[in-house]
Amino acid sequence: MKTTYKLIVSGLLLALAGNSYAIDGTIKFTGEILKTTCVINNGSDVKVELGHYAAAQFTKAGETSPQLVPVILPLTNCPVTDTIPQLRVWLEAEPVDASHPNLIQVGEGVVSEDIATGVGIEIIDSATGSIMPLNKLSDISYPITGSSMNINWKAYYRSYVAPDDIHEGAADASVNVTLDYR
Repeated sequence: MKTTYKLIVSGLLLALAGNSYAIDGTIKFTGEILKTTCVINNGSDVKVELGHYAAAQFTKAGETSPQLVPVILPLTNCPVTDTIPQLRVWLEAEPVDASHPNLIQVGEGVVSEDIATGVGIEIIDSATGSIMPLNKLSDISYPITGSSMNINWKAYYRSYVAPDDIHEGAADASVNVTLDYR
């Protein structure tokens, strides 16, 4: 009886083990680690003056400052190969208001009572007019056209509250830039 029981249990375990080794597919990873990557602005910060605006210029929520300010991201030392034809950009900003995820919050390095409220900074791609997303990889691809090239954007303030709820103050901010080669 014990031998029969052992044979039945062993047979069942063997049958189940065969099913657990069934392969339904494969994931193959490809990639490359680069020694040479684009250098942004020779390693210096890119500085953009957005201007000074009266809070009254924002007459409704969603309105932008009147001037779209060029943002030029100069790149040098870019890898020019057949395997890396383009790059995409990741803009990282913290904190970001969840109800306005693509607006950079202003007030960097300023005492909280001296910070402008009710406006944020938005960046758009110059060629497409598409809003550059924050804290995720952009869908916009930039062809690597040579070892030196520029990425061209525009930036402006955008209000996100009613005009009476906008408060004056410093409206400085920054974003970190990561380049993703594809």
